Amino acid sequence: MYRDGARKSIWQEEVRKFSAETDLSQIFDVAIVGGGITGVSTALKLQESGKKCIILEAANIGFGTTGGTTAHLNDFFDTTFNEAIRDFGLEKARLYAESGVDAIEIIEDRIQQYNISCDFARKSAYLFALDEKQQEQLKSIVEGAHKVGHEMSYVNEIPFPIPFKEAVLIPGQGHFHPIKYIKGLCEAFIKLGGSIQENCHCEDHDEYDEYVTLKTSKGEIKVGNVVYATHIPPGVNVLHFTNAPYRSYAMAFTMKNDRYPWALGYDLCEPYHYYRIQSIEGENLLIAGGEDHKTGHAENTGECFSRLENYVREYFDVETVYYSWSS
Repeated sequence: MYRDGARKSIWQEEVRKFSAETDLSQIFDVAIVGGGITGVSTALKLQESGKKCIILEAANIGFGTTGGTTAHLNDFFDTTFNEAIRDFGLEKARLYAESGVDAIEIIEDRIQQYNISCDFARKSAYLFALDEKQQEQLKSIVEGAHKVGHEMSYVNEIPFPIPFKEAVLIPGQGHFHPIKYIKGLCEAFIKLGGSIQENCHCEDHDEYDEYVTLKTSKGEIKVGNVVYATHIPPGVNVLHFTNAPYRSYAMAFTMKNDRYPWALGYDLCEPYHYYRIQSIEGENLLIAGGEDHKTGHAENTGECFSRLENYVREYFDVETVYYSWSS
């Protein structure tokens, strides 16, 4: 395992190469640019529908956010249901809530369909307020959840050694091993005839009436359609002015007393902290995340790791930092 200071995520031991010799002169129905969970899931769905697809990944499958996530599966979000109601109305906020439920169910169905061993488990989550300001936030979150039919219930105790003012339990959440999961999806995709090209950077594209030409580091590739699964599509568009990339930090610890909190946990600090347990090579590790900031807005990312570690050690009886990474 990787000791304190290593900047490699807890999941990276499972990374493998999927590229195979492929005739790139043929015309594919769809090219999916980006080999994270979004791109791989989209590619498999299209391949299942009878399309001839290729995944183009600049590094390796799962390299980016998918390989750097803490792999919580939630159907509640940073943008609260009350905020969604305010901005888009109640009916669209209900769709927003349903999409989160559907997303976890899709992952669960895929795991069963393709018999993927990826440490998936349904877990309850605890959302807790640490002061009066956070209590008001929590009240608004719960009010919005009730409006869209999302279950949240107040509780008097949480399984985390953190003093809190108020807390709610949110059932039906989950976690998994993201790289094991998309490995299973890739294997299914390849068996169905899909192609994967790693270390293939897409530099530009030209659109014609009948096809799109992708200019890549491995030459030009002709496709019928292109899906960009790359956070924000390349080029200049309105998304570049409305979306800001953020960096989050995570660390995985052993605990001295073996009292691991097996639920999922989130506070309402700014930026907030989040917790879960993962077993790696038979050893349980507490994963803690936080210290989010806009990319490029931290003077020293090492200080972000230090603040996160100090915060965790203040409340949890942790011992060794086995992994530390950011994404």
